[in-house]
Amino acid sequence: MLNRSKELPPPPGPPRQFLIGNLLQFPKDHFYERFCEWQREYGDIVSVEVPGTPVVIINSYDIVQELLNKRPSTTAGRKVGYMVLRIMGNQWSPAFIQPGPDHSNQRKMLRRGLGPQRVGSHDQTIEKNVTQLMLSLRSSQGDPHHLIIEALGRVVIKVAYGNKLPATTGEELSSWNREVAELINDAFFRFWPVDVFHFLRFIPSWMPGATFKRIGARSTWLCNQIRQVPFETVKALHKSGEIGHSLATDLLNEFGANDNVMDTLGILYLGEMLTGSALTAFVNALLLYPNVSKKIQEEVNGVTDGTRLPRISDRPNLPYTEAVWKEAFRWNSFFPIGIPHVNSQDEVVDGYLIKAGTLINVNVGFILSDPKVWGDPENFRPERFLTEEAKSLPNPLLVTFGFGMRVCPGMYLADRIGFHLGATVAALYDVAPLEGKSRPNPQSVEYTDTALRLPVGFECRFLPRDGRTLSLLKAAEMEE
Repeated sequence: MLNRSKELPPPPGPPRQFLIGNLLQFPKDHFYERFCEWQREYGDIVSVEVPGTPVVIINSYDIVQELLNKRPSTTAGRKVGYMVLRIMGNQWSPAFIQPGPDHSNQRKMLRRGLGPQRVGSHDQTIEKNVTQLMLSLRSSQGDPHHLIIEALGRVVIKVAYGNKLPATTGEELSSWNREVAELINDAFFRFWPVDVFHFLRFIPSWMPGATFKRIGARSTWLCNQIRQVPFETVKALHKSGEIGHSLATDLLNEFGANDNVMDTLGILYLGEMLTGSALTAFVNALLLYPNVSKKIQEEVNGVTDGTRLPRISDRPNLPYTEAVWKEAFRWNSFFPIGIPHVNSQDEVVDGYLIKAGTLINVNVGFILSDPKVWGDPENFRPERFLTEEAKSLPNPLLVTFGFGMRVCPGMYLADRIGFHLGATVAALYDVAPLEGKSRPNPQSVEYTDTALRLPVGFECRFLPRDGRTLSLLKAAEMEE
């Protein structure tokens, strides 16, 4: 069988040139658009090659399931660009490191502390900080993304390190994380010459064209701060018995103070950047589709009677809000291309041979908008998840959070925070255009060309639904 598999063809793809393969056709930006063009021409699995690296692009949920979920032990490798991994100092990150003891230990730690059986222990921390965000939204106008990221940062830092972390450390940690996340988001799907010609790392940073060196030095410094500064503080708090409830407490108690614990805690904030993009997509949908926003408010009020803020425990009674949350992940995907996998051995899928060492890209955006699967993917239609139709549809959250051994181990926390925050926004506020402006046309909205896509020109204000909004928030604040 092994010998026969060697005779199978590679997946179809654009014609290759001698020596350089598809280097001239391979995108230097706008990866998602090019990948979708190739899907239309070559189908559900596309093969291209850049010098020394075979690449496939998977455009089918069924093929992704077969290749990555059913064969996790042989398709979980990583091959991240040299710029992002080495120059920017991200070789410690669980998202980027190769499978092995460190990767397994860090995933185990996150499952222990934030898995489905444990994540609920952080509900009080989440709800308290959501109240603070709701109060700040009343005076917010413009792009809410940074406000959302700051609020998520406060939640994640307290979940990770507890309430005893000094305020100054928490503020610095939020600032460092936001900056490095923006650097990674901008750099990840860009072509950098140093990715191919590693010797360029030796050129002085003052030379023309060496901007990548300055970006790399800044990112490396930020990563070191993110990992080490809060960890040294919580180690001291743990030793004195003052740390209180947190993920750090659980991990230090069970595993001791080691580098894997430090890196597991350090990645948590960066992992929540995905939540920030999901929540921005959800709030953007509330602006674009006020009828959807109103339906969520009515559903939440039916559970709370309008006499209290939503609770995380209300979620099972909010099926329409759940459907909108899923549709916000699906429609105009904010994470259109997953972080590539690499296979450690030859694989055969759909009658094609994928040679060992191939870069496997999942075209998440197309999978979540494939007309053969979704019927009307261009329409924002949460109701698709409330009928019999839903049984045949992929779960957009599972598609977005990854596959196999690379599924995001913090997804339960991310989903819990994001859903609760989104439901609370819709219950309390009408997300309205700025005064004097009209609501944007959903079909005319453009998105950034970054790893995590954001709507371009997204501006809004938050109008309290009624006179009870402020009183509910003040009452909740007094209970803290």
